[in-house]
Amino acid sequence: MKPTPKISHKQHTGFPLTDYNFQATDDAKSSGTNVYPGKKSPGFHRLSSEFFGAEAYRDYVTNFLVFTVLGLITAWPIMSMVVAVTRLLRNS
Repeated sequence: MKPTPKISHKQHTGFPLTDYNFQATDDAKSSGTNVYPGKKSPGFHRLSSEFFGAEAYRDYVTNFLVFTVLGLITAWPIMSMVVAVTRLLRNS
């Protein structure tokens, strides 16, 4: 069943008026009534650990080392600034 549009040619609002009271009928039944239910898929954690395996460990170690190096590189100027401020406060 196709709803009939209720468009007035006298109004030019830019958008056509639509019928919001459309209700689907029960006649449209799905054709897949004899479909067997699928197997339950494994959990996401189990699936990902099987898929990645040892690669995940290497990726974790690489990310940890890069994060550690970046942390040390950014901590060095901060420690240098703290030493400079303490020297300035001692001499004044």
